Amino acid sequence: MNTQLQVTTPYSRFRAAIYRTLHKPYLVTCLVSYAIILLLVFAYLQQPAKYRSDLDMVLPGTGANSNVSLDEVGQVVSSTSAPFGKGYNPRVNYKEMLMSKNLIENAAKSMGMSAKEFGRPKVRLTEQTSILKIEITGASPRIAEKKAWALYNALQDQLDHLRADEVQRRDASIKSVLDRYRERLNLTRSNITDFQQRSLLISRDQLDQQMRTLSNLKEQVAIVKAEIGRAEYFVGQLSVDLGVSPSMAGQAFVLQSDGEFRAYLSELDKSAAQLSEYRSRWDDGHPMVKAELARFEQSKLALRTRSEGLVGINAAHAFHTTDLASNPNRAQLFADLISAFAAKKGSEAKLVELENEVLLLNEKLKVYAREAAELERLEREFDLAKAVFTSAVARLEAGKADIFASYPVIQLMSPPSLPVNSFSPKKSIAVAAALAAMIFLSMAVLMINKRRVIISAVMKQPD
Repeated sequence: MNTQLQVTTPYSRFRAAIYRTLHKPYLVTCLVSYAIILLLVFAYLQQPAKYRSDLDMVLPGTGANSNVSLDEVGQVVSSTSAPFGKGYNPRVNYKEMLMSKNLIENAAKSMGMSAKEFGRPKVRLTEQTSILKIEITGASPRIAEKKAWALYNALQDQLDHLRADEVQRRDASIKSVLDRYRERLNLTRSNITDFQQRSLLISRDQLDQQMRTLSNLKEQVAIVKAEIGRAEYFVGQLSVDLGVSPSMAGQAFVLQSDGEFRAYLSELDKSAAQLSEYRSRWDDGHPMVKAELARFEQSKLALRTRSEGLVGINAAHAFHTTDLASNPNRAQLFADLISAFAAKKGSEAKLVELENEVLLLNEKLKVYAREAAELERLEREFDLAKAVFTSAVARLEAGKADIFASYPVIQLMSPPSLPVNSFSPKKSIAVAAALAAMIFLSMAVLMINKRRVIISAVMKQPD
C-alpha cells in the first residue's frame, strides 16, 4: 500500500478557499448583493448635480361684483364669485395645466430646449389653502431659476389664450342673438317712422299740446259767456232806465250829428213855440194859427223825411231823444249803452268763434286720440326692443370685463428661487440607503440560512 504525500502551496490553499466559499451559496449571495448595492450607490453618486428652483402661486379667494345703471333701461349686474364655490377646485385644473405636454413644450421652446431636456415640474397643493407650490430642476442654479420663470410665463400665456378664446366664442355665440334684436329694433323704428309720415300726429307732445289748447279754449268760452251775461244785464237795465234800445240810442246819435236834421229840428221847435203862442191868443180857425200850423206840419214832415233817410222808418220815437246836446249826462249814458251793446255783440261773435274752434278741436282730438294710441303702442314696442337690445349689449360688455370667471386670476406669491446647493445626488442619502439595504439583505439571508432551526423552534410543542 503506497502512501503519497501532497505538498500544499499558497495557490493551492487559495483554490481550496475559493472552493469552500463557492460551496456556501448564502455567503456568495450576500457578497454579490453587497457588490450590486455598492455599484448602484457609486452610479448614483456619479450622476451630474441637479439644482431645484421652487415658486409659490396663489389664487385670490374673493369675488368681484359690479352694478351698472342705465337710464330708462334698467340695471346690469355683473358678479364674479369666489373660484372655490363652484363645486370644483381650480387649483387642480391649474396643476394639470402645469403638467400638460403643451405647456411644457411652450416653456421649453422659450428656453431653446426640448421638452425632454426641460423635464416635468412637480406641483403640490397645500391643503386648506389656495396655494400651488411648483418645483423644477436644472443642471445649474441659473438654469433651474430660468426654467421656473419660463414655466410661470407659459402658464400665464396659456391662461390669457384660454380667456381670449372664451370671450371670442362667447361673442360669436351671442352675435346671432344680437342681430335678431337689432333687426327687431330697426323694424319697430321703421314702423314709427312710417306711421308718423301718414298720420297727423307726430309725437305724444303734439296731443298734449292740443289738449292744453282745448282746455284754454274752454276757459276762454266760460270767460266770454260770463262777459256776455254781464253785458246783457248792463244793457238791459240801462235800456229800461233810459227808455230806449241800443239801436235807438245809436239812431239818436246819428240824427244829432246831422246838420240838416238839427236845422229841421230847430225849425220845428220854433214853429211849435210860435204855434203855442198863437193858440193862446186865437182859436184854430184864425189865419195866423192856420198858417203856423201849416208851418209846423211842414217842418215835422221834413224832419220825418230826413230822419227816415238817415236811420230808417222806425225813427219816430227818436224825435223825443235827439236833443242830447242840452243834456250831457244823458248823452254819456247813451254812449255807455252803445258801447256796452257793441262789446256784447263782439263777445257774442268771439263766443261763436271759440265754440267753432272747440268743435273743430274736439273732432281733431278724436283722430289724435286714435293715432296716439297706435303711436303709443309702436313706441312701447320700440322701447321694449331697445331695452332688450341695450341690456343684451350691456350684459355682453359686462361679460367681457369679467374675463376671470372661468379661469381665476393667479398671482405669484413667491418668485422662483435661485438654489445654492444641489439637491441630487446626496451622499448621506446614498450611504444611508446602502447601509439599510445591506442590513435588510443580511437579515434576509440569515433567516433563510437558519430557516430549519426557526421552523423547528416555532413548531415545537410545549411540554
